[in-house]
Amino acid sequence: MALAALLVPATPRAEDTPRAAMPRLDLFDGRFTLAPAGRLDLDAGSFAGQEVRPGFQSNVAVRRAEVGVRGQILPGLDYVVLWEFAPRAPGGQPDGGQLYEAQLAWSGLDWMTARAGVFTPLHTLEVSGGSFSQLFMERASIIEIATSLASGSSRLAAGVELRGETWFASAYATGGVTTTADDGQQRGVAGRAVVQPFAGWLRVALGANAALQTEPGTRGDASVRLRDYPELRISPNRFLDTRSIAAGQAWAAGPELSGMVGPLHLAAEAQAIGVDADAGGARRFGGWYGAASWPLLGAPRRWDPRLGAWTRPGGALLDPAAGEWGWLELAGRYSRADLNDGPTRGGIQSIWTLAFNWYPEDRIRVTMQAEAGRITGNGPDRPFQAVGWRVSLAP
Repeated sequence: MALAALLVPATPRAEDTPRAAMPRLDLFDGRFTLAPAGRLDLDAGSFAGQEVRPGFQSNVAVRRAEVGVRGQILPGLDYVVLWEFAPRAPGGQPDGGQLYEAQLAWSGLDWMTARAGVFTPLHTLEVSGGSFSQLFMERASIIEIATSLASGSSRLAAGVELRGETWFASAYATGGVTTTADDGQQRGVAGRAVVQPFAGWLRVALGANAALQTEPGTRGDASVRLRDYPELRISPNRFLDTRSIAAGQAWAAGPELSGMVGPLHLAAEAQAIGVDADAGGARRFGGWYGAASWPLLGAPRRWDPRLGAWTRPGGALLDPAAGEWGWLELAGRYSRADLNDGPTRGGIQSIWTLAFNWYPEDRIRVTMQAEAGRITGNGPDRPFQAVGWRVSLAP
């Protein structure tokens, strides 16, 4: 078989930005391909209004700095390898990086994809839409906490995704996380199902998701710790924090509702979280968020059946001479996470967020958002206001 090397457009992937103009190495009559992949997120933010010290810190941070390759080994069998060079925690120092993603995905059938390796399982609505297309700089805290049990970014996993034009289902068996300190013994399962019973000017998607951590995988005695940043990752402080709870198992489950009313996009999810603590009785936590977005420039959000989620439309173009100013969106969200139960006082966090997302071109995103929040129930009240900015590049 002749060996050929050609520069041709790379195959687009739904959960990432369109890559029609990216160069690709094409070998063995197209059976093996290789293209560059990466992501750079530069964040800045400032907190104010805190009455308790120490508090959240203002900072400039590298949120993501991913470098790698993607392509196919054989027709229908794709691969992605990404290395993350951003610091593990906000305000931290780069440490040489860690493996962020290394997966094989077989999509030989239109209605199914099977994945294995290190990747982000399509477990909740906010996660499934992809971080480059999400409404805000960070997902709601209750979703970050729920997915930390058995899914989330850089999860060692194997699973399957099934889909049709109006439905989606996924299921995964999962292990540890490559970007955090973990002994590799963590085990769990996660899954999601969603269906669209209505289509037209009113489109509604109803779904549910669940995750079960059967083995915490922590060093020493088994324990579970639930915590998150204040929906901005520019400060190393996390005052929403249960600390370690001695437990051998934990779970999370909840419903999701999303859709379109004309160009208006609406989304909401709730999570109930249970931790089977060794002492003091089982702990029960929970939370929810509701969000909405409106396109100020360009088309409304669209349903992607390969993800079972709503994503931004492609085709953003900045050409003022032609009257093209890219794609611009206004979004708002209220979120609440309650980590107080029994002797565990992890805190109650509520945050209002308003954001503008501008895509001057499909591979560039600029976000500006403002927050007003409060953390209570685990010490002195911590009211805060914050503004954040992000510039994202996905070449």
